Amino acid sequence: MSDAATRTKSKPPTSKGSAAGAAPTSKEGQRPSVVAPPVVPPQPSQEDQPPATQVEGGVTLTIRVISAKNIKGAKGDRVNSFVRVQFADFDYKESPVFSDSPHPEYNFEMAQQFHVDETLVDMFANKKLHFTLIESLPKDKTAVLGDADLSMYHHFLKYPSRDPNAPDAPLLFPNLSFRETVPITYVNPRLLVAPPSKNEPEDANKLVPEFEIEVSLSQPLIPPEVVENGNFLFMKVEDAFPVPDEWTLKEGMEKDLNSNIFTYTLNLMMPAASSSDRLVIIPNGTLTTTDAPITYDPSAPASQPILMPKPQTSNKDGTTPAGAGKTGAAEKDQDQGGSAGEDTTVTSAPPAPVEKAEKVGETRKIVSWNVTHVIWIPPDAVVGLREKIQNKQPLEIEFVRELQPRFSHVQDTNVNKYRGRSILDLSSLLFPRVIGLRGRFPLDNYEPPPSPSEPAPLAATATAMSSTLTVDATPAPKGKTGKGSDLNVYKSLGTSMGLELLLEKPLLNKKKLQPISKSVRDFIPRRVIPPHMLYEKKSRQADDEYRGQIQELVKSLVKEYQNVMGGGQTGDDKTNGSDEQQRRKKFLFHLNRSGAYFAFKEHLKEAVVEVVRERFKMKSPFATKSELQLFMSEIYVYLVDQMHIAINKVFHDKAAAFVDPTITKTADFQLLKKFADTAERDHSISIAASYHQERVAKYEDSMQACLLAYGAICSMNERFEEARVYFVTAVELQPKYVLALTLLGIFYEITSEEEESEKYLQEAAELQKATTSAGAPSIHMLVAEFCLQCHAGQFAERALAQELIQFGPKVKPYLMLSQLEIQRRNYTLAEGHIRDALNVQQDDTNAWAALGNLQFIQKQWNEAQLSYETVLSLQQEPNDMDLVYIRLGSLYLRNATSSTGSVVTTPAKANLDMTFARMAKTMYLRACEINPTAQSWLGAGKVCFALGDYEEAEDALAEANVLNNRDSEVWANLALLCLSLERYFEANQCIAQALRLGIRNADVLRAVGIAFMTASQHSPAVECFRMCLELEPDREEVRELFKEALNIGSRTFLDEREQSEQKGNPGEWKGAAKPLGPGVKKSEMYSATGGFAV
Repeated sequence: MSDAATRTKSKPPTSKGSAAGAAPTSKEGQRPSVVAPPVVPPQPSQEDQPPATQVEGGVTLTIRVISAKNIKGAKGDRVNSFVRVQFADFDYKESPVFSDSPHPEYNFEMAQQFHVDETLVDMFANKKLHFTLIESLPKDKTAVLGDADLSMYHHFLKYPSRDPNAPDAPLLFPNLSFRETVPITYVNPRLLVAPPSKNEPEDANKLVPEFEIEVSLSQPLIPPEVVENGNFLFMKVEDAFPVPDEWTLKEGMEKDLNSNIFTYTLNLMMPAASSSDRLVIIPNGTLTTTDAPITYDPSAPASQPILMPKPQTSNKDGTTPAGAGKTGAAEKDQDQGGSAGEDTTVTSAPPAPVEKAEKVGETRKIVSWNVTHVIWIPPDAVVGLREKIQNKQPLEIEFVRELQPRFSHVQDTNVNKYRGRSILDLSSLLFPRVIGLRGRFPLDNYEPPPSPSEPAPLAATATAMSSTLTVDATPAPKGKTGKGSDLNVYKSLGTSMGLELLLEKPLLNKKKLQPISKSVRDFIPRRVIPPHMLYEKKSRQADDEYRGQIQELVKSLVKEYQNVMGGGQTGDDKTNGSDEQQRRKKFLFHLNRSGAYFAFKEHLKEAVVEVVRERFKMKSPFATKSELQLFMSEIYVYLVDQMHIAINKVFHDKAAAFVDPTITKTADFQLLKKFADTAERDHSISIAASYHQERVAKYEDSMQACLLAYGAICSMNERFEEARVYFVTAVELQPKYVLALTLLGIFYEITSEEEESEKYLQEAAELQKATTSAGAPSIHMLVAEFCLQCHAGQFAERALAQELIQFGPKVKPYLMLSQLEIQRRNYTLAEGHIRDALNVQQDDTNAWAALGNLQFIQKQWNEAQLSYETVLSLQQEPNDMDLVYIRLGSLYLRNATSSTGSVVTTPAKANLDMTFARMAKTMYLRACEINPTAQSWLGAGKVCFALGDYEEAEDALAEANVLNNRDSEVWANLALLCLSLERYFEANQCIAQALRLGIRNADVLRAVGIAFMTASQHSPAVECFRMCLELEPDREEVRELFKEALNIGSRTFLDEREQSEQKGNPGEWKGAAKPLGPGVKKSEMYSATGGFAV
C-alpha cells in the first residue's frame, strides 16, 4: 500500500515517518509554553537558523508565516494569538503566542523534508497548506478564530513550456518560492467588522483579516526534462446518481445503518514508475440533494472525447500567439464546441441501455464530490498506460461506501452490497489532439469478496482490481436469481457517475515524430566502385567491343569472298591444295587492290586502341625499343586469342551466341511497374499510363495476365461474348490457375450461368485449399485485389460481397470496397466503408491510413494530418507506412509555409515555421529509410531547400534522380536549386529535361520561371510560363509574367543584335542575357525566387 493510503484520517494527524525530519510537536491539543511580552521582537531569520539536514533524493518545504492583519478576538483588537501550520496529514506545528495586537508579526517558520515519489507529487497538487488562527485565552484555554488554505500546485508544478522555435533551448524551472496574501475565514463572522461597501474608501479593504505567507522549496519536485516526458491527469468527479432509496440524509446514528454516517470514496489503479501499479484514492464524497437537472441518455455513448485546439503557427518574430500553447484544463472550454464534428472517429461503443431512467429537474439524492483530482504520471508510467490501452485493458474505478471516522467502530453488514465499479474505455486517448474524455459512465456492482461480513482491506482491493482489469463489464442477465441478483442494486437503478478525465497533453506516442539527428547523407547508400572492379569493367567492355568488331569483320569478309569468288562453293566440293591456294591469293589481291583491306583495318583500329588502354594500361610512349618489342609480342598474342574466340563463336557456337532477352528485361519490367504504381498512388494517371504503355510495348510477351484483365474490362462494358473468349482462353492456357478459374466463375455468375459458375468456383476453391496454407487469403480476396489493380470494379465488387457473406465483417474487405469507390470517385461511400472497417477494429492502422489517404485526396488537410498522426500513435504499422510518412511530411511542409501559400521560399525571405519544417524533414527521411523512392527523396530535398540547407538539398534531389531519372518534378526542383546557387548552365539543362518529360506541376513551373527571370535567363522563363499557362490558362498572374518575359526577351534580342551590327560582326552575336528591363520589378520577382511547390 502507498503512503497516501495511510494518511486518510481526520485532523489532527499523528502519522509518523511520512515526512523525513518533520519537526517534533508537543502533546495533542497543547501549544508551546511561551509567554510573549507586549512587543515581541522578530524571530531569527532563516539564515540565522541552523540548516536542516537534506534528505537524499528529497526536497525541503519551508513555510513562513510572516504576519496577520486585521484580526479580532473575544475582546476586540486586543487579542493574544498564535498560528498552527499543517500540510496535508503530516504533523502540524504551532507558532509562539503574539500578545495584544490585531496585526501580529509572527515571523514563524517551519521546514519539512520529503522523499519525492508519485504520491508526494499528487499531494502537492491536491492538498493545501492549512493555517489555523487560534486565540490564547486565560487558564491555558484556546479558541479557534478562523483558518485559511493555500494551494501550491500552480506555483511548484506549473512548468514553463519550451519555445517551439527554439527546440534546443534549455528547459526552464518553475518558481521555487512565492509570497502570497491569504484571506482568513472566521468561524464567527460577527467578531469582524462588516466588509466595506463599494462607496467606502479603499482603505477600508484593510479590515479584511489575512495572513502574509511565504513558501519555498529547496529544489524542483520534478526535473523539467522528466515533466516534459511525463503527464498530468486531471480527474474531475462530479456525482453519482441515482442512489438507493434507503440512503437517507437524516442525522447519523450508530444504530441506524441507513442514516448519514457514511463517506464515499473512489479507488483506481494507475501505472507507476517505481512499481507496476499504484492506488489512487479520491475520498470525501458526500450524500446530498440537488435541484439541478442531471441529463443522462442511456442510449448515447458513455464518453465523448475532448480535443485540443488546432495548433497555430508562430508569428514573424518567433513568438507564439496568445492561446496557442494552452493545454490541459485551460483548453477544456475551448474544446467543447469543436469536438462535435470529429468525435465519430474516437468515441467508444455505446453501453447497453438501462431499463429505468430518472426524470430530471426535480429534487433528488446524489453522491457529490465536485472536485478535480490531479494525478502525476511519470514518463515510465506514461509508457505503461499507453501499453495498457493498446492491450485493450480498460480503467476500472471502484466505488466504496465507508463509515465516517467517528463511526468506525460500527460494523457495516452492507459494505459489499454497495461496493460498485465503473469501467472506462480509454482507447480514444491514443488519438492525436485527444486530451481527455467526459461523460456519465454506468455503475455496476463489484464482485463480492469471499467473506461478506467483513470488508476487504484497501490493499486487497487494489490486488483484486489489478487482477480484474480485463473482466467484461457487462452485467448479469435479468433472469439470474439468487444473492447476486439482489446485490446488483446499481444496475437495477441505472446509476451512473459523472466523470471527466483530462490530460495536460495528448497521450500520443511521439517516438516516431521525434526529430532525426542524422544528416541526409547518412540515409544515402554508398555507391563507390572499387578501383580494381572499375578497371575490370572497362577492360571487359573493351574486350567485348573488340570481339564484336571481329565478328562484324568476319561477316563482311565472308560476304566479300562470296561476291568475288562466287556463291556456289560449298563444304562438300572436292578441291586440291593448289586450287585453294589460288583462290586465297586471288582474294587477298582483290582486298589490296580494292582498298577493302585498308577499310577493314581502320574499322578495327579503334577497338584495338581501347584494348591497349584498358587491358594493358598503356597510355604513354615506351622508354626503350626492347619494351616496345615485348609489348608488341604480348598484345599480338592476346589479340589473336581474342580473334579466335570471336571467330569460333561465329562458326561453331551459334547457340551460345544467342542471349535470352527475358533474362535482362525482368529488372526493367519491374522497375517500370514500380514507377507506374507510384504515379497512380499519387493520382498522376497520365504518367502511370505512360509507364504501363511502355511495359506493354517493350515486353508484350510477358503480359500473361492481360487476357484476364482485358476480359474483365470487356465484361464491364457488356461485351460478354468477347469477354468469354478471353476468360476461356486464359483457363485453357493455364488450367490450374486459381485466379483464371475464379474470374471465369464470376463471369458465368454475371451472365446467369449458375451451373458453370458453381463448377469453376468450386474447382478454384479446391485448388486453392490444396496448394496454399490455412492462413492464406481466400480466392475472393485474390480476385478482388487483381480486379482493383485492373480497375475492373464489377468483378471486384462481386468478389468482396462473397467474401463478406462467407466470412463476416472484416477490415480488409471494407478497405478494398473503399478503394473501389475511390476509383469510381464516390468519396462519400468510400468514407462509409472505412468507418465500417474502424467499427470492426478501431485501432487498425491500415484503416486509419486509408482514411488519411481519402482525406488527402479531397484536400481536407487538417483531417488528413489528424488521421496520419493517429497511424503513428498506434503500435502496429500499416502496409504503406512510407506513403503515410511522405504525405504527413507534405502536410507539415504546407503548415510550415502557410503564410506563403503553395510556394516555399528560403528562410531569409519567408515566414517559415521552423518546427513544422523540421517535422516535415523527419517524416521524409523516415520514408527514405523504410522505402527509398524518388518521391520520398524529392520531399526531403524540398524541405532541405526551404531550410536553406542547399548541400543536403542537392544530395537528396540527386538521390531522387538516381532512383528515377524520368521524374520531371525532380528535374524542375534541381533547376530551382541550381538557380539559387547561380549555376545557370546546369539549371538550363535541368529545366530542359523537365519540359521534355512533360512536367504537369504549374506551381513549380511558375517558381522556376520567376527564378529564371531574376537571373536574366528569359528564354527558359518564357518556356516555363508557356507550359504553366497550358496547365492553368485562367491564371492571370502567370499571364502577366509571361507577357513580361516576352517583352524583356524581345528587347534584349533587339539590343544585342543592334550592338553586334554596330561592331560589324553580326555573326558573333550569341544572344547573351542582359539585366532586367525597366518594366520588371526585381524586388517583387525576387520575393518568390527559390520557391517550389508543396
